[in-house]
Amino acid sequence: MRVTVFNGSPRGRNSNSHRIIEPLLDGAREAGAEAEEVFLIERNIQQCRGCFHCWGVTPGQCVLDDDMAELINLYLESEYVGLATPVYGMYMTGLLKNFMDRFLPLATPHIQRSDDGTFYHEGRVKRFPRQFFIVNSGFPGEHNFEVLQAFLSVAKRMNPGSVVLEVYRNCGEALQMTEGENSPVAARIARFREALRKAGREMVTRGEVSLETVEQIHLPLATDEEYMAAANRHWDDQIGQAQP
Repeated sequence: MRVTVFNGSPRGRNSNSHRIIEPLLDGAREAGAEAEEVFLIERNIQQCRGCFHCWGVTPGQCVLDDDMAELINLYLESEYVGLATPVYGMYMTGLLKNFMDRFLPLATPHIQRSDDGTFYHEGRVKRFPRQFFIVNSGFPGEHNFEVLQAFLSVAKRMNPGSVVLEVYRNCGEALQMTEGENSPVAARIARFREALRKAGREMVTRGEVSLETVEQIHLPLATDEEYMAAANRHWDDQIGQAQP
């Protein structure tokens, strides 16, 4: 079994998205899966030109010569695929959106309508992997994910049962600021990472993630006040160090 996560953070290996992905994939490996994290910032992915050659001139094949053909094959060869992004402007990063736009060759130009009135393009391939989503925000609170949750609700409605897990992690910068500290927040982060590892194991062994594990993943890392104070101190220190 193959589990692949496409990390759409511009910070790549230094990102909070990676800090969330890493223990989840460790759990998948413990359960016997082959697991890989792809850092989109490190790959050559051009923007879709909207030429639609992949629909008519070269059906199923993009005219652009970059890494996307390899990445689409990796996507299709995986049993589970994760898409990970920090919240940028209340939505996903441009990196991840550009990556998703380039999946146009997997569709045909023929328009279909579902029973609920949703319109979509017919899929070109017979099997798509099951998916999970990892979203993190540098803000506290729960309203940071509403736009992405609306986007994902459409995906779930069009493909019932295709989404196995959604991770919405607020206070994401805490994953860096308290790293290595002996504090209550650090202890909560350790429990968060263990819940992610458990989710990876469950995904591989059970084909689903238990409600108990999902609830553990979404336990608070800090109060709003604790996080705001720590984040503001962190950035004050960063700004102070940058001053001549």
